[in-house]
Amino acid sequence: MDVGALRAYVRNHLEVDEEELPDTLLNPYLQDGFERTVALDNRWPRNEKVWNASKVVDATTITLADDVLIPSILSVIHANNQRLTYITQENVEDLFAQNTAVTTGSPVYWTTWDRDMVLWPHPEPSVAYDITIRGYRQPVWNDSSSTIPDVDPRLHPALAYYAMALAYAAQEDEILEGVYMARWERDVRAFMRAILDPPRHRPLVLNGGPAVLGGATYVIVPPEP
Repeated sequence: MDVGALRAYVRNHLEVDEEELPDTLLNPYLQDGFERTVALDNRWPRNEKVWNASKVVDATTITLADDVLIPSILSVIHANNQRLTYITQENVEDLFAQNTAVTTGSPVYWTTWDRDMVLWPHPEPSVAYDITIRGYRQPVWNDSSSTIPDVDPRLHPALAYYAMALAYAAQEDEILEGVYMARWERDVRAFMRAILDPPRHRPLVLNGGPAVLGGATYVIVPPEP
């Protein structure tokens, strides 16, 4: 369902025309519903993405792509397939401030600040350094009529319910506002379970260690006592 169809659905349901509920009101209603819906979780499967990035020569930071959702970065891997560990900017500054001799070297940690990624220790300034970032992109709202909302299609009707609730709120009808707001919340929560449910084709091991490749099968290594 594209944005134009959502607008028509809302107006038809409320039995109003474009003059009574103009796009200047309806577009923000739908956008608010979209933003509140995607804010319920940062890891929607449809937004999974991998980015290739580089520290260029003589730079100390890596500028992240505009669509990288920083709180949802899952892994940062450099050229030799070693995963770097996230650490807060404050902790890494304390760590390296006490030992400036290791400020430059083979990176072990990564931090972000002002949408720039910094690797610690810093790679050699004279060489480029490639990394792969795996995570989730930032969903984007566009109120063009032909645009399909950037959420799972099963959530499209919920955006219309949210817009209906705000339309009733504008009419100071608190009862119907509550009815449609509850419908938005109920539908979103119901479909979130189906959308975010993890794969269940492998056994769940509680208090287990990391999976280690052994022969043709994966062996679960128990944690140390």
